[in-house]
This record gives sequence, structure tokens and C-alpha cells, in this order.
Amino acid sequence: MNISENSGAEDAGPRVLPLNDDECWEFLNHARFARLATADDHDIDITPLNIAVSDRRIYFKTAAGHKLTSMLLNPSVAVETDRVEGGIAQSVVVRGTAKLLTDSSEIARIEDLGITPWLHTEKLEYVEITPTRITGRRFRLGE
Repeated sequence: MNISENSGAEDAGPRVLPLNDDECWEFLNHARFARLATADDHDIDITPLNIAVSDRRIYFKTAAGHKLTSMLLNPSVAVETDRVEGGIAQSVVVRGTAKLLTDSSEIARIEDLGITPWLHTEKLEYVEITPTRITGRRFRLGE
């Protein structure tokens, strides 16, 4: 389904359309930046990160620290990515399970995906998110 910009006249179509699973994955396949939500016993954190997608799984690199510790204690996470272009916004949210990758062949495959962090700090840990639920929507921006 398409939503086009409002040309001045109110149209009868919906302002918000849900994306189906395939549309969500098509959107995610082109995403390079997202936000990760993690939770521990005390707090919820949202962290920006650079991602890659392969075989309907999300991958990213990280360093030791609070984000990694939170995922190890509670692997239930959410990832959100969005884009605004030409008066149309899209957003996809993936809920899933995070797993620290330790197998060298898995890590080599993920390195080939070309995850490029914006912040050039040493990130030696690779994480895979296996989705349990995916939702998305497309909508016209309000005036």
C-alpha cells in the first residue's frame, strides 16, 4: 500500500498504514542505523547503534559495558529504525532475543556484512538479535 503526500485536499485514505512482515524486512534490509532498547532490574536504556541485517536477523557490534551486560542478564530486547522522506515516515520495531556470538565462523560472516560504527571505538563483541515479533507502519507527516 502506498501513502502519498497530501496534495492540499483531504483524501479519504488512512493516514497510517501497517506494514506487513515482508515490507518490514525490506525496510530493515536497507537500514544502517537503529535504536536498541534493553532492560535490567533497575532501568530501561535506549542506545543508538549501527546494524546489518541478514537472513531476517539483526546484527551489531558493541564493546563491553552496560549495554552488553544488560543483554546478558535479560536478552529480551527491542530494535527500532525509522526514516522520514518526502513527507512520508516509516518505522519498524523488532522485538527479539539478543545473543552474544562466540563462534569464529559466525563472526567472520557478520564482519562481511560491513557494519560501520559512527563512533570509532573498539567494539569487539558481535550480537545477533533473533526476532520474536516485528511491526511497522507508514504514515504522512502532520501539518
